[in-house]
Amino acid sequence: MSKTVSVEYGGRWFWAYDVSLGVLLLEAIHVAAEPGPSWVEDVVATLRIQVELGANTVFLLDEKEWDGRQRAYVRAIIAEAGRRFRRAGNISAADAARRYVLDGEPFFLRGQEQIDGAVVADLADAIERLILDQLPPVPAPGRHWFFGVEDGPRTL
Repeated sequence: MSKTVSVEYGGRWFWAYDVSLGVLLLEAIHVAAEPGPSWVEDVVATLRIQVELGANTVFLLDEKEWDGRQRAYVRAIIAEAGRRFRRAGNISAADAARRYVLDGEPFFLRGQEQIDGAVVADLADAIERLILDQLPPVPAPGRHWFFGVEDGPRTL
């Protein structure tokens, strides 16, 4: 089972650790749970599917089924989720199991004892830089950035 998810926008992409991306998207869903327009339901449904499928599918930030305002909304809720992780610091596995639930089950953390909020926040920042085409070039041909890991980013 793969631990990496391709995160894509505008034909550019990087790898993300599936646990970091999963909890980031689940937190973004919490952000979206706050009052918002009715079309948010489609965005939330797509994010839930992404979390369920994890490393089995690419996460397309320019999802063709989303209109411009939905893409902007996804960008905004991911950014807010990242800010929340940065403020939270380390989150214990027990706290994560209570907060990050999908279909009645705690999100699978691959045995991690804690979630480093700064690492997940850095992944949110990388997503923003990807959208803005501001990721630095990778140091070697055929390699791609890998975000959402301790001591990251690195290349694969």
